[in-house]
Amino acid sequence: MYAQPSMGAVMEATRIEDEILTSREARSFLKIGRTKLWELTRTGEIRAYRVGSGRTSDLRYKRSDLLRWLEANLIPAAAGR
Repeated sequence: MYAQPSMGAVMEATRIEDEILTSREARSFLKIGRTKLWELTRTGEIRAYRVGSGRTSDLRYKRSDLLRWLEANLIPAAAGR
């Protein structure tokens, strides 16, 4: 039999997934450049949240949204390998 994760561990995992990242942190997390992140944001592939008003306001990203995008773009292993 295996041990159930503690409530604290579950809450910590949830907190990490819901962590809010700046554009710079999101680019670093995904290992992509500014242009690529903006393209993914503009086309709606990755959701962003505006902080402030106007075109020059800052954007924020949820780590869970970035992980979801990564999972959706997973390349399956080639058959027969």
